Amino acid sequence: MMETAGSTGHPALTDAQTGLPNRLHWDTVFGVVFAAGARGIPLTLILLEIDHYQDRILNLPPEEVDRAFALLGEALGNTTRQSDLAARTHEGRFAFLLLDCNLAGGRLVADRLDALLDPVRDLTGLSFGIGVSAFNREMTRPGELVGTAEEALRLAQARGENEMEFHG
Repeated sequence: MMETAGSTGHPALTDAQTGLPNRLHWDTVFGVVFAAGARGIPLTLILLEIDHYQDRILNLPPEEVDRAFALLGEALGNTTRQSDLAARTHEGRFAFLLLDCNLAGGRLVADRLDALLDPVRDLTGLSFGIGVSAFNREMTRPGELVGTAEEALRLAQARGENEMEFHG
């Protein structure tokens, strides 16, 4: 089981299918890390979402779904540093909170993430949209950073499958 900053591998904080931190873990840590951005520490958020999640996952046999999410957990868990947080925040969505990382660094991580997803794509036929946003001083609430990353994600997905978009 992967451990991230603040993780003890506790089952209540871990997504069973991927081994990544879950939404509860994300919600617990995100506000605290967001405050670091307000203190001047660079902060970047990457959102990754399975393209056409409902159509793709519902058409896979249950054992293939489990295999796909295990592969995703392994690939995504190897993308970030110990100080970062990679979590499954929704059914088909994953979030990466990169502390002490500006947008240029976020681009490098997103490119690395995209490359690590190639074996998952090959084995499962899944595709992924990626949206990246960096904290700026005008953001006063965590939802604003999430909103800009979601906007980038939607723009990427509007262009097609396996697309990436950056905001800021």
